[in-house]
Amino acid sequence: MRTRQLLAVVFLLGALATCVAPPLAHAQAQTYYVISLDGAIDPGTQNYVASAIGDAQSAGAGHIVMVLDTAGGDAQSMDGIIQAISSYESSGGTFVTVVGPHAAEAISAGAFIAEASDQLYMMNGTTLGSASAVVATTLTNSTYAYTAYMQALASYYGRNGTAAGLMVSGDASFSASQADRVHAIDGLINASSVSDALSQLGVPSSAPISDEGISSQLISVLSDPNLAAVLFLAGILAIMVDLYHPTFILSAAGAAAIVLALIGLGYFGAPLSAVLLMFIGGAFIFLEVKTHHGVSAIGGVVVFAIGVLLVFQNTVTPSPTSTGITPPPSVVGANPATYAILGLLGVAIIIGSIYLYRLRRDLDSRKLGLFEMKRMVGRVGVLTSDVRANATGTANIDSEDWTVTSSQDLPKGARVKVKEIQGYKLLVEGISA
Repeated sequence: MRTRQLLAVVFLLGALATCVAPPLAHAQAQTYYVISLDGAIDPGTQNYVASAIGDAQSAGAGHIVMVLDTAGGDAQSMDGIIQAISSYESSGGTFVTVVGPHAAEAISAGAFIAEASDQLYMMNGTTLGSASAVVATTLTNSTYAYTAYMQALASYYGRNGTAAGLMVSGDASFSASQADRVHAIDGLINASSVSDALSQLGVPSSAPISDEGISSQLISVLSDPNLAAVLFLAGILAIMVDLYHPTFILSAAGAAAIVLALIGLGYFGAPLSAVLLMFIGGAFIFLEVKTHHGVSAIGGVVVFAIGVLLVFQNTVTPSPTSTGITPPPSVVGANPATYAILGLLGVAIIIGSIYLYRLRRDLDSRKLGLFEMKRMVGRVGVLTSDVRANATGTANIDSEDWTVTSSQDLPKGARVKVKEIQGYKLLVEGISA
């Protein structure tokens, strides 16, 4: 009897578990997490999106909705964001991109990220496309490769790959209604605000919303190679100046600037060879402190500039996403601002080296002058002007005119003897003829 009762209880518990489990799993799958990406696509935003997706997975969110407004950015960071989205989708989650709010855009790298989503919607008054700018111009047939990549992304998610490809090959841009008409997106959302758009998608008002944190914003700032070059050379110059004014404050600030530059170059993915050339260039610039010919400073600037330009020529071949679509290799090219910055920094370093040379020469001459003055102690001469107590006058000592002072009144023509040195003056006392 007890055995039958026990079996009945076990059977009842099993039935209850079967009935309860599906609603729980269903509730978990329906949870939402919202990401707001508003800004350039760079290593900082890549870090932010990847971290936000990780947080959403930890919270058990079955849907991630990204509100997107970007004018694009670099291809390497774009690939990293698409990899994070693809990884989330392969784990069973649904990734939804909404281009919003009103007047927002998803162009260049943003268009690729948008098309890499399970579902893609646009609010009224938004723009999608103009993706030719992301093409790496140093690669053969890169336009064709990125066009094929865009077509593959759109087609994989059931959208119009031909229309999407025109955003690269023809640099086409679509308004929300145009994109909806050619089926480059999954739908048009007629909403006056982002909250209204999210509500129409079924996102509850209580859904957590992620914003870019300070750490990601800092990465965005530091990962700019142009800023890294400025910080690196500024750090070198600060340390050089501190060699003549040993307060250690400038040296500490210079070292901190160089460390920040290296952190930024690391986030950007700078090759080791480029960083080594930058250090070699910095060493040559330091050598100018010893040589004073200008050749070392100019050579250092040239080597440093080559290192910076190599940072931009780093070719990256991304791994295939979980969809099986492989992004084309990407190269971030230097822009005119980079050349302008390198030119200005080069001129500044050379002028700074000349200034430091003259500063050191003046310091050396002062040291030599003080040494010569110490040799005057005990010498005898004649005043060439009256000297009042604790005032200054002139005296001819060892056939040279000197500025002198005395603790007593002395008349012109009096014989005096040098007692000690006071700065660049001789302290004298009167002596009998």
